[in-house]
Amino acid sequence: MAESALATFAGELKAWRERMELTQQAFADKLGYSVALVAAVEQCRRSPTVDFATRCDEMTGAPGTFVRWQTQVARESYPAFFAPVLALERQAIRIHGWELGAVPGLLQTEAYAEAVVRARYPSDTSAAIDRIVAARMERQELLTSDKPMLWYVVHEGVLRHQVGGRAVMAEQLVKLVGLATSRRIVLQVLPFTARDHAGVEGPVTLYEFADAPSVAYTECYGGGRIVEDRQEVGDLGTIVSLIRSSAMSPADSLELIREIQERS
Repeated sequence: MAESALATFAGELKAWRERMELTQQAFADKLGYSVALVAAVEQCRRSPTVDFATRCDEMTGAPGTFVRWQTQVARESYPAFFAPVLALERQAIRIHGWELGAVPGLLQTEAYAEAVVRARYPSDTSAAIDRIVAARMERQELLTSDKPMLWYVVHEGVLRHQVGGRAVMAEQLVKLVGLATSRRIVLQVLPFTARDHAGVEGPVTLYEFADAPSVAYTECYGGGRIVEDRQEVGDLGTIVSLIRSSAMSPADSLELIREIQERS
């Protein structure tokens, strides 16, 4: 059986650290991360983030080595049909999305993500679930960068459906309130009262780029599809626009999220 990318990353990390004659604590101090995280990565209990891998490259003088393996680790943490989306997210200047089943992955708390993943993959080991959740959280480094701008519409049912229990939902709603008031995120809610809305067939995400045509991504149970045909991307863009036209304004959406949060 071929060695996993995570195992390769862990092996390279330990080998380079020992070659530099550094303890885990000394390596962690130089890296700017906790010794607990360094140990967890070496033991394949945590997946490395892009920043962690970049700092490893800088410290070891092996430019690109750890970043390349981190990319493979991230790909292994997602189904094959979703892996191309990771690059789209990093390159986009604007992301537009519609979600009717759950909070979008880029906006989830760790506890909410874990509850969603456990429900979706009930037979997976805790270690496998932890890797998926860690990879999802790593994607959220986008939220602290200068781009992209995010504009999401979520169905009201997403806010009211209990995922992980009351405490998990309360924390998730608090996070959504914070994100909805941030500079680069627009959040709208499609209410139960919206009639005949255009988003009944499933979630849609559109990616806009500075120097390339827009790309879309659609997903169904057990699969997903990257859409590059300009006509189809345009049609999906129209669907997203129609959903927005039926949704509450960002201000009213924020008020509703706060109201649901206070009652949860």
